Amino acid sequence: MNEHLLRAVGRRPDADADAVLVRLTGPDVPDGVWTATEGVADARTGEPAGPLHRFRIGGVTKVFLATVVLGLVAEGALGLDDPVERQLPGLLHPDITLRQLLDHTSGLADESDVRYNDTAWFLEHRYDTFTAEERLALPLRLPLSFAPGTRQQLTRANYEVAALLVERVTGRGCAREIEDRVLRPLQLSATTLPGSDPTLPDPHLRGRDLGIDVAEHNPSIHGPAGEMISNLPDLDRFLVALTGGELLPAAQTEELFRLPGVPHVRGHDAYAGAGLDRLVLPDGVEVWGMAGVVHGALAGMVTTRDLRRRLTYAVSPRERGKERLPPVGQRLVAAAFSNRFWPTDRMIPGAAPANGGATDAAASAGAP
Repeated sequence: MNEHLLRAVGRRPDADADAVLVRLTGPDVPDGVWTATEGVADARTGEPAGPLHRFRIGGVTKVFLATVVLGLVAEGALGLDDPVERQLPGLLHPDITLRQLLDHTSGLADESDVRYNDTAWFLEHRYDTFTAEERLALPLRLPLSFAPGTRQQLTRANYEVAALLVERVTGRGCAREIEDRVLRPLQLSATTLPGSDPTLPDPHLRGRDLGIDVAEHNPSIHGPAGEMISNLPDLDRFLVALTGGELLPAAQTEELFRLPGVPHVRGHDAYAGAGLDRLVLPDGVEVWGMAGVVHGALAGMVTTRDLRRRLTYAVSPRERGKERLPPVGQRLVAAAFSNRFWPTDRMIPGAAPANGGATDAAASAGAP
């Protein structure tokens, strides 16, 4: 396993990435923890990348937000099957529920005024401050992609609205709720919600896009679906506490793994639960987690359901890319969890079709 994982980490920097950090933990791992770091944290100075360096986690932020939402459900402040209309009248189609926001079956358009894949636009606006209203402007103007509850399509707008619900019922921003409900209880001292602060705490990884250092940018461009910063040990601690039932009662913990019984818009089975995504490897190994991609950073956390093997990783890519899970992330997951080093194009989201079917690995582990 380690040989395959080292091969996936590679020799960095190279044409794909300046650095790759990997932490494999759990009872199935010799000595409980295995860490590999390769490359440079800063291409300008040559500073080596280290196992405690911080990085932007992008879409992994959604799991922290989902934890807060499910905590409020456990307390009776929100109901998963309550229409969003009840708390935010006039914002969405009246049939859309909180559950549909969390598992991406609301039908909200897969669009945003923030053009994540347009590097030229990003560079022009990287220091601008964006409000929730601005981030939601286009998705809320567009018609629903499908009737609520009938299909699955991942979109940041779902978690933008979930954050508004948290603010409405608590009277506080979701950042404060994440800090009080997750970061402080678990003592995740390396994990922060920077708001509109473009800097990263030291030590940190820097990433590039098309040759330009983009590590510093205003994280309000990502909002509650992708603003956070963390490191590998903190992500592993969070993953253990969340999936092990330390942060939520059993019923709400189970919601993390409950997949809606509807098809994904790409034709395969739905693979996103209320916070975590499911991925099945070709040898039948099932893992759960989330990946996040933003300009200058790729990060992820993945675990078996029984927590016996867990992977956290961070990559400083050379380009933002347009894939939900870029090839280096696919290789890391395959090497960490497969009993054999299977080709990554055979990784599939959701349950495997009878014919061994879909090869949509890029859609399998979340997004910013």
